[in-house]
Amino acid sequence: MGLFQKPQSDFPTKYSIQGKKIICPHCGNDTFFLRPEILLNTRGLAFFDLDWANKSASALICGSCSRIEWFFNLPSELR
Repeated sequence: MGLFQKPQSDFPTKYSIQGKKIICPHCGNDTFFLRPEILLNTRGLAFFDLDWANKSASALICGSCSRIEWFFNLPSELR
């Protein structure tokens, strides 16, 4: 899934990582849209047309200011 494709959910949600609530460092908002799997492309693998072998990460996009926060591990949804 690419970064600019439709988010996993239609409404921003609250998330945490390692038990700590995630808050946008820019605007202070606490709701985000989740992109659960984004490829971290490298020049070497792209040159050999092996993009599929790159690692992936998760991204949270702030529901207020649209700042993007990257995480190697998948953030947990808060209920």
